[in-house]
Amino acid sequence: MATPHNDRPEPTYEQPAMTDATNQPRASTERHSLPSYNVNNRRSSISREGGRKSSDEEGTVVGENAYENHDENVHPTGRPRSPSHLTVKTEADLHPPPHAVLSPSQTREQNKRLDDDLAMLKIERQVSRIEEEDVPGNGDGERDVVHRSRSRRRNDDVDEFDIATNPVHEQTQVYKPIEHPASAFGRFIRKLHKSNVIVRWVTYIVPLVVILLIPLLLGALVFTRAIVGGVRLEWFMIWLEIVWLTLWAGRLLAKMLPWPIGVVSTLFTNNSKKWRDMGKQLELPATLFFWWLAIEISFLPTMKSHQRDRDYSHTPHWMKVMNKVLVSIFVGVILNFVEKIIIQLIAISFHLRTYADRIEINKFQIGSLAKLYQFSKQKIQMEDSEFEAPSDRPGSGTMTPGALMTDAAKQTKQAFAKFGDVAGKVAGDFTGKKALNSTHPSSVVLALLSSTSGSQILARRLYRTFAREETQTVHSDDLRDAFENDDEAEAAFSMFDKDMNGDISMDELEAVCVEIGRERKSITASLKDLDSVVGKLDDVFMFIVVVITILVFISLISTSAAGVLTSAGSTILALSWLFAATAQEFLQSVIFVFVKHPFDVGDRVGVYGNTGARGLGDDYFVKEISLLYTEF
Repeated sequence: MATPHNDRPEPTYEQPAMTDATNQPRASTERHSLPSYNVNNRRSSISREGGRKSSDEEGTVVGENAYENHDENVHPTGRPRSPSHLTVKTEADLHPPPHAVLSPSQTREQNKRLDDDLAMLKIERQVSRIEEEDVPGNGDGERDVVHRSRSRRRNDDVDEFDIATNPVHEQTQVYKPIEHPASAFGRFIRKLHKSNVIVRWVTYIVPLVVILLIPLLLGALVFTRAIVGGVRLEWFMIWLEIVWLTLWAGRLLAKMLPWPIGVVSTLFTNNSKKWRDMGKQLELPATLFFWWLAIEISFLPTMKSHQRDRDYSHTPHWMKVMNKVLVSIFVGVILNFVEKIIIQLIAISFHLRTYADRIEINKFQIGSLAKLYQFSKQKIQMEDSEFEAPSDRPGSGTMTPGALMTDAAKQTKQAFAKFGDVAGKVAGDFTGKKALNSTHPSSVVLALLSSTSGSQILARRLYRTFAREETQTVHSDDLRDAFENDDEAEAAFSMFDKDMNGDISMDELEAVCVEIGRERKSITASLKDLDSVVGKLDDVFMFIVVVITILVFISLISTSAAGVLTSAGSTILALSWLFAATAQEFLQSVIFVFVKHPFDVGDRVGVYGNTGARGLGDDYFVKEISLLYTEF
């Protein structure tokens, strides 16, 4: 039967007796142990009397002292060895500290750090280049500066999101010249359209005034007996001058309309800007209203008071007909003015009810990201400046001209950027819009949020700045230095902490940044579609206004035409079944879009039925909302 392994005796090795220096015999046999690999560093005793050490003590076995806790820098004399540039640490760290082990998030952030820094630098250069394009060049000096200032005032570097989220319904521009006209007259009109408002008005008003003034002076000085429809020639031409000049007077009065509207709105609300914007959008219908009001008021008194050989009580037939035409047109202008006011009120009320909260939240989120990015940029620049070598003494040889040119180019670039920022601030004071500086962090943040990859780059940049090494997450205290008060920091932290566990991981930062960018695009697309819906509703109302104006005109022209309209109305009512369904569908569509409004652009809509992979329905994403249809 085999002996168990644990019960076997340890083998012994017998050696012949050895003699020492005196040739005296030693002990016959002695028990020796095998080489030991004990990691507990216990020494074996001396095996022989002659002072010879075992292999454990001599350290002759390779690697047997690898786990001994001793100082290798101790000199044989007993003094510690001072480190030098050739000192190499050779021991293996098999148990690194916990913070030395990188998490997957930190590993991914470090692997993409170089690409992120290059992409961030590219975005910053693009934003700065856009601003530098508006800086005046070396051309015609002051004239170039004035031209750039005018163009900046018209095309302010404002946030496109503020323009898209304007609650009022923006009317299209009446006339916009082409970019590259072929004829000389087209180039003149384009140049005139881009000139100063005083130059434009003088160019528009004076030529026709001079043309009308020629027959006026001829009738007053040469042909004193000339008449037009029983009215003296000079007074008929004076009325035409009134018609032309009251158009521009009404335009000037309509341009001043936003100021009293804003003053009155301050009595009822704190947000008077939207009401001032509403007054700006009502400029054209208000101009037509004031213009035709002046025409109607001035026509009969001017014509009847200056008839030749007739008194004021006599009214010729053509004056009566002309007055009816003017009255019908004035009624249409009044209806148009009222219709535009109703459209603006619908747009503002629907905007406040549906999108106001989403817009404010998105603006706060983007503002928080801008503050975090600004703090991150300052912190990284502060850390990088510690590694820059000071250059107190000038370079020698051929390096000095290059250094001077580099410094000059850098200072010129900074001066141009500063000039552009000042010009943008002045333009903002004139237009009431806030212009962004070339170094403004919001410009960079908005450029990054325009794409998914840019949003992730911004998130990793913030994680690199605020994450703690020991926990590899971001806590609420880490964000306090980037904000003015603790409440704002807490609100920003809750914005990122989606799982509400008290910390923010890099995955959460990336998801939130991408979501903010998508929400911004979704709101912009929804408001654009809503503006198109309001525009179509405006077209329908304008058709109704035109029909009413025609009916008023026909009824005023003759009584027989009024009878014909009565019979025609009876016929239309008899055929109401033909278009009743269309009218009902139109009314339901208006209620669905402006009252119910169950979804917006970007929302996911689940349609239940027998379709889909499992036969339980499909999910659709809203692409466009129109008045009579919705595109998924």
